[in-house]
Amino acid sequence: MEDPNQSYALKVLSVVYALFGVFALIGSVFLWGQGFLLAPPEGVDLAFPVADTLINAPASILTGVGLWRMRKWGFALAWFTAGIYLYASVEIFVQAAREGVLLTAFEITIPQTAAVLVAVVTMVLTWKNKARFA
Repeated sequence: MEDPNQSYALKVLSVVYALFGVFALIGSVFLWGQGFLLAPPEGVDLAFPVADTLINAPASILTGVGLWRMRKWGFALAWFTAGIYLYASVEIFVQAAREGVLLTAFEITIPQTAAVLVAVVTMVLTWKNKARFA
C-alpha cells in the first residue's frame, strides 16, 4: 500500500529540485550578482557559474520532473544530482575555509548546507521508495 506521506514528500522534493535548478540558472547567468556570464568582470572565476549553467541547472530541473512523474530515470538522475550537490558543496566549503570566510559568509553556508540536506533527503527518500519508480 502506498504511503501518502512519502508520495507528498517526493512531490515536495521534486519542486525543491526544480526551484534549485531555476535559481542555479539565473544565479549563474548573472554570476550571483557580479555581472553577466558572457561579459564577466576581470578576475572572476567562471568554473562554478559555467558548471551551474551547463550541468547543475538542467540536471536539477530534469530531476524535479523525473521525481514528480516517478520515473526510473528520475530516480537515477536524482542520485546523480544529489552527488553533484554533495561534491560542489564540499568543494565550496573547502575553498571558503581556505580563504577564511566560511563562518561569516551566510551566502555560502546557507545555500550549500541546504544543498547537502536536499542530497541526503533525496538519497533516503528515493531509496525507501525505489520500487515505486516506473
